[in-house]
Amino acid sequence: MRKISADYIFPIHAKPIKNGVITVSGDGKIVALSTRSETDNDIEFYSGIICPGFVNAHCHLELSHLKNLIPKHTGIIGFIKEISKLRNIADAQEQIQCAKFYDNQMYLQGIVAVGDISNSNLTFEIKKQSKIFYHTFVEAFSCNEAETKDILKKNQDIVDSGKKLGISVSPTLHASYSMCDGLFSAMKLRSERSGILSYHNQETQDENEYFKKNSGKFSEFYDEFKIPDKPSPVGKTSIHRLLNSIGKNTKIMLVHNTFTSEDDFDFAESANANITWALCPKSNLYIENHLPPIEMFRRKKARIATGTDSLSSNTGLSIIGELLAVSKKFGNIEFNELLTWATLNGAKALGIEAKYGTFEQGKTPGIVLIDNIDTEKMMLTEKSKSKIL
Repeated sequence: MRKISADYIFPIHAKPIKNGVITVSGDGKIVALSTRSETDNDIEFYSGIICPGFVNAHCHLELSHLKNLIPKHTGIIGFIKEISKLRNIADAQEQIQCAKFYDNQMYLQGIVAVGDISNSNLTFEIKKQSKIFYHTFVEAFSCNEAETKDILKKNQDIVDSGKKLGISVSPTLHASYSMCDGLFSAMKLRSERSGILSYHNQETQDENEYFKKNSGKFSEFYDEFKIPDKPSPVGKTSIHRLLNSIGKNTKIMLVHNTFTSEDDFDFAESANANITWALCPKSNLYIENHLPPIEMFRRKKARIATGTDSLSSNTGLSIIGELLAVSKKFGNIEFNELLTWATLNGAKALGIEAKYGTFEQGKTPGIVLIDNIDTEKMMLTEKSKSKIL
């Protein structure tokens, strides 16, 4: 048994405990929560706060080799052009080495579970051996109907290879703007059958303009690159393309949501009651220099989760970095709420809340220390860091 104490323990499912003590079994199960007393012996004490392990709701581990290669503030269309040129700049072995390094870095910084996007099986062996739980969303995209059959087969082959290795894996769609109608319909059906999907949603206002009016920068992009089968505009914002006919029991993670309006939110929540709104603040600032409407999401009591996106659009894969970016802009958000985004809500999004997300008895959520906290204001500082204990 370990008894671990800190200035505060944040169980997430209950109020923070000042001078709290968490008792953990040898296999990492939560045994008890209590308050430190003078008679307590054999306690590991840490200055700072302790919380459950983080859930990185959205990541692209296989893009780790692209760190620092794409300029900031290109906008999503500029980013698409850059990543298309650079994606295969490194050979497979170098990509694997980078992914393995950052898998370990995430774990050391307290990330215990990840919702990861893959377009190949490149990282599957890493995930099998990792201390992190991964649910891998195998993504498909193309705006060429002639490619649909081959892309569907490739997608299924990758999913099957993951299942053979025993990792958690399912098919998913990419985004409204990146899929022709035939592939979109087929992948939506596959995702519904798996019961869970992840979807890049409304990263740019240009995406909404195209689906509402068949105009703007995406229309110009399709013409510039002679895209053979453009997605069909729906006369409404892009979120309607996915949710007009989605199964109500499908667990949906909408990612980014940088330009989601209140009307979009209301429509989405009425279409499906099991939506998680995954935010990747530093990536949004990196690409569009714009944050999602966080105050609206909070007012609407959205289930918000936190992701890092990839190192092609971020300077690190740190959940603390994401929470700090939010708290700098929205200083009124209580720390317990931010931690809930980074723990329990991410676990719910991936369907793993029975094990992760809170310090409830019997769970094995991992234990994270966050130091250099302003404990008077209960806020992160620029010096705040996290590590797994």
